[in-house]
Amino acid sequence: MRTGRCFTAFAIAAVLALPACAAKPAGSEVANTEAANAQASAPVAASAAAPQAAAAAAPAPASADSKQAFSGQWAYRQSCGWQHTAHLDIAESGNSASGSWDDGTRANGDSGQLQGELRDGRLYLRLCSEGQASGKIAACPNFGEASAYVVREGAILAWYRKSGEAYRPYLKLHPAGAGQTVPDDTTGCEEDAADD
Repeated sequence: MRTGRCFTAFAIAAVLALPACAAKPAGSEVANTEAANAQASAPVAASAAAPQAAAAAAPAPASADSKQAFSGQWAYRQSCGWQHTAHLDIAESGNSASGSWDDGTRANGDSGQLQGELRDGRLYLRLCSEGQASGKIAACPNFGEASAYVVREGAILAWYRKSGEAYRPYLKLHPAGAGQTVPDDTTGCEEDAADD
């Protein structure tokens, strides 16, 4: 019985880091008790280390930014040449998104609603038109197939449009929330002015 109490006290002591037994049995009981204590301490030590190992192996939680990588107001602006402007206003919810869009030049443009589906880091967009649809985009509320996708490139949102079976680069949009200035794209303005 004395061995059982010592074993219990040792197991508790291993967890609480207190001395095991003040009195040890004499003779061959000492060897048996020490062997039992050594076996008991190994699982206790292993179980005490297990939570630390599990915590180290657990992946860090994803940040809110990566979960909402596309939400917000995005814009493109060109004040020269064709004076092209475009806006996407996106609200994400899980793997889907909704919002509005507009895209146009000084000659013509269109606007409407969007629905999005997140796949492989890209937000695929289905658009419908509430404006002067040229026939390429269905009138709202009839959303067509995914005709574009957007993907984050650092602080920029790259817009790709479907052309045939492939998606081709279209515009680089910048954050356009309150207090944010959208840079003016002057690329190609000289050629545009020469064509006028």
